[in-house]
Amino acid sequence: MRRCTLAAAAAATLALGAPVLAMEHKTIIDHPVGTIAADYSGKSRVSLQQVGSVSVGGRPETLRCRWTVSLVVERQARLGSGQEARRTLAQSDVVKGSAPGWCPQRDQAAERLAAKHRDDLHAALMALVEQDRALILAEADRMRGTPREG
Repeated sequence: MRRCTLAAAAAATLALGAPVLAMEHKTIIDHPVGTIAADYSGKSRVSLQQVGSVSVGGRPETLRCRWTVSLVVERQARLGSGQEARRTLAQSDVVKGSAPGWCPQRDQAAERLAAKHRDDLHAALMALVEQDRALILAEADRMRGTPREG
């Protein structure tokens, strides 16, 4: 039984952090000193963790596959004059869950989970974009040396 638990731990280690779904978003922000073009490039990351153990006859198995899908977004903002500001945004555990039994093959599971939760991931991307707006405006003000009001 100990051998099964060690195998499960090894499988879980191999399955962590598989990048899957790529997403993009572009936006234009009006600013008193010029237009800001912001490009967002996001990738989902699926983590699989094997937990529990296989049991012997007559006893229930506790073997489960826990999974989470997180989002990492790279942002590049360009002020009209050509100045750039880059930033990495992230949201852990956009969606998570578990299923009984062994974790499936990493690539297959990661693609299925990301595709199944595409709408949740897109909503998380848009929430990060909205949160980032104030930071972009502040960065633009700093680049231009103009204080931000309000």
